[in-house]
Amino acid sequence: MNHFTNKEGFDGIRSQPTWMFRASQPRAAHNPVGAYFTDYPPEEPHLAVKLFLPREKLHYIFSFRDRGDLLPLPGGRGRLKRIFYSPVTYEVERARQTFHGRTGIE
Repeated sequence: MNHFTNKEGFDGIRSQPTWMFRASQPRAAHNPVGAYFTDYPPEEPHLAVKLFLPREKLHYIFSFRDRGDLLPLPGGRGRLKRIFYSPVTYEVERARQTFHGRTGIE
């Protein structure tokens, strides 16, 4: 599972041994409050459009092993199991962490 972010978000999340992804209201008010994740890889074509994110939020990535506890986003984007969320702050302990760093997307 992947979480994309900008430099500020990256520095905050990686500063702790257990990654904490804070639930918040996304820009699209019709989407639920949550911490958002996807199984799209960084090389996915048109990723910013598919995730409705500004390109600056694609510069850094956190990848981890999924436990199956994230909810699919309601509506069409979650139906294909591509966008998931947690309605509360989501913690990823070190044993599930697989990668964090720059994506190479500019």
